Amino acid sequence: MLMNKRKMMSVVLLLLVSAVELASRMSAAEPAEALTATTFAQYQKHIRPQPGESRWMEIPWFLDLHAARQKAAIEGKALFIYSSGGATGIGAC
Repeated sequence: MLMNKRKMMSVVLLLLVSAVELASRMSAAEPAEALTATTFAQYQKHIRPQPGESRWMEIPWFLDLHAARQKAAIEGKALFIYSSGGATGIGAC
């Protein structure tokens, strides 16, 4: 029981020291640049996808599985199915 209290106190002390160190580093850091119309435009330019950066968006993806299967069957091609979040609509892989 005494050992558990010592371990708990050690963890609390470590967290407290870490928090104080983090707070001192944050206060010593340079202040953030003010967001103006000019800086906003610069940030927005860097955040948006640049030409040629998202080539996968140029592919005419099908959102309807039935339509994709029909076109694949007509052209004699295979399907590439990408899904996230666990909801494929076609069952588990």
